[in-house]
Amino acid sequence: MELDECIKSRRSVRAYKDEPVPREKIESILEAGVWAATGMGKQPWRFIIIEDKSIIKFVSDETKKTVIKAMPAFAKRFETEQDIICYNAPVLIFICSEVDPNFSKLYLEDCVLAAQNMFLKAHELGLGACYMGWIDVLNRINPESIKKAGVPEGYEMKVPLILGYPKSQQGLGKRSAPVILKWIK
Repeated sequence: MELDECIKSRRSVRAYKDEPVPREKIESILEAGVWAATGMGKQPWRFIIIEDKSIIKFVSDETKKTVIKAMPAFAKRFETEQDIICYNAPVLIFICSEVDPNFSKLYLEDCVLAAQNMFLKAHELGLGACYMGWIDVLNRINPESIKKAGVPEGYEMKVPLILGYPKSQQGLGKRSAPVILKWIK
């Protein structure tokens, strides 16, 4: 797949087949992640790969409970038995970094860059992936649940993402032309 095609045809996937992802594909996706740009050469990313359905469900349930409690404006949306957090994906990956107040923002940016590489590689391999931003509420409000899900002491989850085989073919998306505020010569 050519790069432009990969970039323009990748979509966030929220419906997955109940089919495991081979370890080799996960490792290939992680390899793509570590080739991301990195500030100051830090390469802070560390990965937690979760394939255990009970832990994925735990993360989903804890996220919903935490959002309902901490963000009442969103409560109605999250009061459901459906998995609207991890969408029954067979793989949940936490991209983590060491806790370091001096580099927290830089580490977040690096981990997001790694995630983008991982999304593109997953797409190239016929997998779907999605950034699961709601899970971040656990970092701020319910950190014990993140530890129970496997994040060790001294580390923090920066980017949660899911992946698996899409249930259906993704449609083509639309994007606006770039909005250039200034072009200074």
